[in-house]
Amino acid sequence: MKNTTPTSTQNSLFKHLLEATEIDSIQCRYVAFRLAENSVKTIISIERTEPLKYTLKTDNGSYLVEATDLPLPITKIVSF
Repeated sequence: MKNTTPTSTQNSLFKHLLEATEIDSIQCRYVAFRLAENSVKTIISIERTEPLKYTLKTDNGSYLVEATDLPLPITKIVSF
């Protein structure tokens, strides 16, 4: 299935999540991607239910988001 959501929508969702939650940028990017796949264009509200657990109300329904507090798995990227 091809993702036809404009990148600007995904970026907007990503920025909103990053600013409004304690979720790291990698997980925010993935959540934004999945929301965009479900045709979400706008996040109306974000409610924190537990640490790293949120309920998102959007223009296309409500979503439960659960993140994980893990260290960054990528330690080095080197061009050779």
